Amino acid sequence: MQSVLHSLGCDPHLYDEKLTNPNLGLRLNYYPPLNDADRASGAGRLLGHEDIDLFTLLPAPAVDGLQALHRNGKWVRIQAPAGSIVMNTGDYMQRITNDLMPSTTHRVSPPRNREHIGKLRVSIPLAAYLRPDEMLEVLPGIAEPKYDPIQVITFHTRTTAKFYGDDYAVEG
Repeated sequence: MQSVLHSLGCDPHLYDEKLTNPNLGLRLNYYPPLNDADRASGAGRLLGHEDIDLFTLLPAPAVDGLQALHRNGKWVRIQAPAGSIVMNTGDYMQRITNDLMPSTTHRVSPPRNREHIGKLRVSIPLAAYLRPDEMLEVLPGIAEPKYDPIQVITFHTRTTAKFYGDDYAVEG
């Protein structure tokens, strides 16, 4: 986060306290091997979506298929070198950067590499959230804010209510 803030001309330590003992989410995503019928259907492994967090760190997958939606509207395969880490920006980051760093739309498609066809795929993303009582505010010095400050719990539950129903939203 210090590097991101520095690149935007902000105090690189602005989020140090907010990310000390952070609210992290670790997931295990399992994608079973694709059989002939799966491949013939043209189905993907995970539909396009954005993460609601600040950012998600993902160790480079051993089986290809991760794609990101380019600003030109085309899907781009991510060819992360072995041992590297992919960082997806999330909805919190988009909001605090005033859209300078949009939430990464990404998906998992069937592998293109013939050696990976028929292999299972596992990913273990680590999502960095802010604590529910924190405020999401456009960073200082980044143009005229497009967004009013909002408490994390309110933003998070309003955004995810589309999955869980309107009653899920919490006002901070």
